[in-house]
Amino acid sequence: MPTNSTLSIIIPVFNEQLLINTCIKGIKSNLGNEHEIIVVDGSPDNSTIPCISDKSIISVSSSAGRALQMNTGAMIATGDILIFLHADTTLPLNSASLIRDALVQPGVVAGAFSLSFDDKSFLSRLIAYMANIRTTLERVPYGDQAPFIKKETFVTIGGFPLIPIMEDVELFQDIKKRKLKIILLQKSIITSARRFKQTGMIRCFLRNWLLRILHTCGVSPFTLKKMYKNHGELK
Repeated sequence: MPTNSTLSIIIPVFNEQLLINTCIKGIKSNLGNEHEIIVVDGSPDNSTIPCISDKSIISVSSSAGRALQMNTGAMIATGDILIFLHADTTLPLNSASLIRDALVQPGVVAGAFSLSFDDKSFLSRLIAYMANIRTTLERVPYGDQAPFIKKETFVTIGGFPLIPIMEDVELFQDIKKRKLKIILLQKSIITSARRFKQTGMIRCFLRNWLLRILHTCGVSPFTLKKMYKNHGELK
């Protein structure tokens, strides 16, 4: 992959009117203005799209569902590299160079950043630390770590599986099964701790781990989604 590969940043949203413009400004500040940004709105009334002030942004409507929304964005993306970004996540400076340098390494087809939160409490830092240890060992990052992948690889493996939860985990597990390399960058993104705080930091952390363990044990993502909905939104 050439060092001047083009990037497409895909942002799946659902009622993110308050955050979307801040997210877009952050992307352009940290990556530059030359990259393609695609916002995929899954809310029934497309509530986020009308709030986008930057007219260079590509916006598209989709049925709700993060996997479906991200696949929809990937289908129209023209970049050589796809980056999937949550609206409440901020990329680090020089992210484009970091991603390109990672993907020119032999055999590497995908990766993600390390995790950090905008909340600097001890508990938030501990949760991020433990999440990064898990990701380093497993090479299976979550969607809030700004995962990136070569588009040709994404197309080859068929994109995200159309399941209601754990689509990010299953995508990277599929990559591992194909014996392709995944890289975890030391540089951290900054993601909002809002959902952890809404649920309770410890409760949300334990629930996340429980859902992941149940998924590893073969529990259906559709069953996990019911648990997810019954106990509040999972980040």
